[in-house]
Amino acid sequence: MNRSTEIATATVRQTSRFDQEEEAGEHAEQTPLQTVTPVGTLISKVPPSLCLPPKPQYHISTTFHTELLLNDEKPDIVLISSDNVLFCVHKFFLRSASSNAFNGLLGVDATGAGTGTTAGSNWVAVPASSILFNVVLHAIYKVSCKWFDPPLEILLQAVGTLKTYGISIDEVVKYNTPLYDHIVAKTPEDPVEVFLVAAENNLDALAVTTSAHLHSLLLPQITDEMAKRMGPRYLKRLLKLHADRLNYLKQLLLDAPKPHARTLECKPADQRVLAQAWALAISNLACQVRPDMPASALQSAFGSLEELLHCDACKMALNVRVRQLILDWSMNAKSTISATSDDLEIVLPFSYLLSSNTLG
Repeated sequence: MNRSTEIATATVRQTSRFDQEEEAGEHAEQTPLQTVTPVGTLISKVPPSLCLPPKPQYHISTTFHTELLLNDEKPDIVLISSDNVLFCVHKFFLRSASSNAFNGLLGVDATGAGTGTTAGSNWVAVPASSILFNVVLHAIYKVSCKWFDPPLEILLQAVGTLKTYGISIDEVVKYNTPLYDHIVAKTPEDPVEVFLVAAENNLDALAVTTSAHLHSLLLPQITDEMAKRMGPRYLKRLLKLHADRLNYLKQLLLDAPKPHARTLECKPADQRVLAQAWALAISNLACQVRPDMPASALQSAFGSLEELLHCDACKMALNVRVRQLILDWSMNAKSTISATSDDLEIVLPFSYLLSSNTLG
């Protein structure tokens, strides 16, 4: 190899080394920009996959706010529901209404100082949703929450929650209180559940009122669980209500139309047609009679007898008796359980106990 060739080869090697170093330098400058997030990067510049969860948003109750006055006193504690709604309330009032310091939440050492909506107030978390806790506080303060329109399920759940917080439900769910009235207004949506809650919590006034909606709840439909929740006292009173209604209806049906004065066209022997037709109608109804017997069924069963009669006086006697029957059954039949339990014997027709017709 001559000298000129050696110089050319060295030049190529040097150029190649410089090119490699330049490429390595460019690669080293690009790598940090592509893969490294420097310490102290602004949250807004962090890759989306690493963004921190947002801070919870708080809302304040429209009723239990910072300016709510009780005996000219503003709230001194904030209770926070599980879904971050703030309820500003009066600690002394809640403690005085509770037998267990609000299930320990308002004990002497239970509250911790925090930054509240009012200076110096304490914040305490409560394990209840805002819709449930709103009903609970309205009941304790004895104000209506109807305009929030909570569902019946929440109203009934509030009864148990009030007991958990040491509140006497005999005071806040008694007759004519806001929560009592609210439950009664929604009772037709699920009267069985309302009666069960009333019975298992010994809310007698609520149980009596609700029983007016249970004429169709027959014995075969009462499960073991339902009977357990009612307890013997309320189960017996409900069955007695059904027995009283059935016995009263039986008395009404056995009272046949009165015979009219003898006429040339209709002698006493002729009037037996009406008596026999009435007895036949009763026998046809025997397996259908139930505590919630609709007046329309009675009207249909006995009103149709007029087609069998030819005497106008007999027709009039029939119509008078049917009208009185419907009126007595609609207005005078016992509609609710007794206000107190008793030891009277309950006599229920065999058809009521076993007939599948009662389940219709």
